[in-house]
Amino acid sequence: MKRILVVEDSPQWQNFHKTMLEAHLKEPFCLKIASSAREGLKIVEDEEPFDIIFSDLQMETEFLPKFAGEWFVENAKNSPKTAKSKIVLVSATYNIGFIAAQLGVEYVSKRTAINFPDAYFSVID
Repeated sequence: MKRILVVEDSPQWQNFHKTMLEAHLKEPFCLKIASSAREGLKIVEDEEPFDIIFSDLQMETEFLPKFAGEWFVENAKNSPKTAKSKIVLVSATYNIGFIAAQLGVEYVSKRTAINFPDAYFSVID
């Protein structure tokens, strides 16, 4: 069973992820949702490893000048539990590609995820 973590502060985007995953994945999966970067990191540290971790960039502002999602990914990647996890940034931030490249993770812009669902699904497969 795939284990998926979504780190996203927007209830609408949390629901988007849930709906997309239910539409695409044919087998049962375990979905955990964190509403902040700190909550996401606690889940990563406390639970079994995840196959896929989706994270927004712009959440709480306490990590400025970094985005909360940057802080989360940097810290999550230091955990041995994420060694085999695929980490994907999903954000409307204009420089998401640059940030994802700097962090060594994949990304899908929110606009692309909405308009081209296959791009979202491709990071799951």
